[in-house]
Amino acid sequence: MTNIPIKQRLQVDPVERIEWKIAQGIAVSGDELLQVIDRLEAYPLDDRTRDLLRKFSISAVKRRGRPHNCRGREDFALEELDDRYPALLLKYQGEFRQKRCSAAAEGTVLPVSERTPSELAYSEILQEMQADFSNIDWLALRTKHSQWKKGRFHSSENHTDSQDFDAEIERQFPTPKSS
Repeated sequence: MTNIPIKQRLQVDPVERIEWKIAQGIAVSGDELLQVIDRLEAYPLDDRTRDLLRKFSISAVKRRGRPHNCRGREDFALEELDDRYPALLLKYQGEFRQKRCSAAAEGTVLPVSERTPSELAYSEILQEMQADFSNIDWLALRTKHSQWKKGRFHSSENHTDSQDFDAEIERQFPTPKSS
C-alpha cells in the first residue's frame, strides 16, 4: 500500500467565521459578507444570518488612529461654527477691551501671553463641539474654518479636469498678458 498525501480542506461556514471574528474584535471585510450573501442567494436567509447582517452595520471594534473623515458631517459642523463664532468673538473682544482699559487706567500693560479673543472663541467652540472637531487645536480649527469660508475646503470639488489637453494647459498655465 502506498502513502499518497491527500490534501483535504473542510469547508468553513462563513457565518461562523464572521461571528468568530466579531467576537475576537477583528474587523470583517465586505468581501466576507458578500460570500455569505452569495452562498445564501438561492436559499432564504436564516435567523442567524439576519442577526449577523444587523450587527454588521456596527463596527466590531473601535479603530485606533485618525477618525474617518466625513466631509458632510464636517460641513454641517463648520456651518454651526460659522453661526456661533461671530457672537463669541464679540463677547471676548468686549472682555479684552475692558481688560485693556482697566490696565491702562491702572498704568499697567497686559502681558504678551494673554490669549487673543479669536483663540478664546475657537477654544470654547472646540470644547462644546468636541465630537465634531476631535484631535485638533484651535489653530487647526481656525485654518479649517478659514478654508471652508473661502471655498477651498473640498479641493476635489474645485478641480475641473478637461478632456481637451490644450485647454487644460491653458487653464492651468494662462499666458501672461502683454502690455
